[in-house]
Amino acid sequence: MEYRFVKDMKDIRGFKNVLNIDFSPKKTCTYDCVNCVAGRTNFLIGERKEFHPAEDIFDEIKSYIDDKGAPDYIMLTGSGEPTLYAGFGRLVTSIKGEFKDVKAWVYTNFSLLHRDEVRKEAALCDMVWGNLNTVIEEEFMQMYRPHVSVTLKNVMEGIRKFKAEYKGNFAMDTRFLKGINDSEKNVSGLREFVTSVNPGKYDILDAKYGGQPLSEDFVRMVKEKFAGVSFTIEFHI
Repeated sequence: MEYRFVKDMKDIRGFKNVLNIDFSPKKTCTYDCVNCVAGRTNFLIGERKEFHPAEDIFDEIKSYIDDKGAPDYIMLTGSGEPTLYAGFGRLVTSIKGEFKDVKAWVYTNFSLLHRDEVRKEAALCDMVWGNLNTVIEEEFMQMYRPHVSVTLKNVMEGIRKFKAEYKGNFAMDTRFLKGINDSEKNVSGLREFVTSVNPGKYDILDAKYGGQPLSEDFVRMVKEKFAGVSFTIEFHI
């Protein structure tokens, strides 16, 4: 069977048997990030849309699992921002109702978490992981090239609100791109903000999808700035 929404089963960031689900028309996002592995954004939007019936996506997931066995995790992400999908909550509810031992995982850019309905739907997932690369307005605009409706202030507010409400596994990551978000001001600001959020885990990575290697001095500075934090941190730079 040829699948439209179900992608490969693979290991992701130390988690094994992760089934990737991609329901976004390529590429539909609130951002047009300069370093996105999926390339330029085709549909830069700020309003949620029903790209496909949630029942069609769920039926394909069920067919795959009936044929190949259950994964440990179902990851909802792919060619854009998954919470732009208006059927997101219904899809997660169906997954959780049918597959009791499978954990639902969303990887998000956090851009819509300031909206009450998006936080409510994201909280249905067992794991919510997401990306924040800068807390500096100029860097945010240059790196993310967001839809006009998305503001850094709302992004940060949404992260704070969600973490305060959410009881599941919450993690964040940052990718540094040389010459864009590698200012000392941003590193210090991220440390302050991430510390205030206190995620279960925080990964610091290089922007491997384009850009120049980070300098040894910058890497050293980042590690010094984040020394002694209260949350679990991993460096991949």
